[in-house]
Amino acid sequence: MLGKLMKYEFMATGRIFLPLFAALLVLSIINRLFQNLSISAPAVIGIILSVVLIVGILVLTLIITLQRFRNNLLANEGYLMMTLPLSPDSLILSKLFVASVWNVASFIVVVVSILIMAMSGISLSEILEQIGIFFEQRTLPAPQIFAYVVEAVVLIALSVFSGILLLYACMALSMLVNKRRGLFTFGAYVVITTAMQTLFAVLVAIGVAVRVYDLFNIELMSGFGLSQLIILLLIVAEAALCVVFYYVTRHMLKNKLNLQ
Repeated sequence: MLGKLMKYEFMATGRIFLPLFAALLVLSIINRLFQNLSISAPAVIGIILSVVLIVGILVLTLIITLQRFRNNLLANEGYLMMTLPLSPDSLILSKLFVASVWNVASFIVVVVSILIMAMSGISLSEILEQIGIFFEQRTLPAPQIFAYVVEAVVLIALSVFSGILLLYACMALSMLVNKRRGLFTFGAYVVITTAMQTLFAVLVAIGVAVRVYDLFNIELMSGFGLSQLIILLLIVAEAALCVVFYYVTRHMLKNKLNLQ
């Protein structure tokens, strides 16, 4: 059932994102051609349009992430969704996974479009050659590079999940009130993020005061070992945030449902 929900979600959102992604990439290529031909006026106009489109994609990604969750689960459409034989877990996860894919895709498309417009006199073969030289001259063993890559992917995925789940939790908590839910959602977001930052600062201060780092023999660790410890702590922290925000959202949908 989760797969079917994700399929429908991709179909509903893909008709918005895919044309925008294609338009941005095509426009970036056209801008690159204008710059190579030294046609200044169209190039300037194209860059302005590209910047507007980039900002629009980033803003629209956030709006759709919020809107799809709110409209489908917390507004009128929620009456239909909640009558279907679907668990709150399937509903939340389908929204989460699809929103995460589009958030990552939007970032990648924006970066690629910027690189296309920024590259000057550099061919794809030269880029691949430089990448090859980098790996040939690497100072780290291949297993350590592999470990860093896997950990980076895991950490990025958890960071995306926790950011989206935080938004979902704030919107779900707005069901505690009957009016001005948008304002409540924003207030909840500010309060939660401020509390998280304060808690992090307090934990760091306590850790330094009681010398928690002595438990890990940091002074005896290698550079790779210390980096692994830091990455592990970041992964655990992001995973904990995901669990907390997920179960807040799930609890509200399952036990405190208050649709508008």
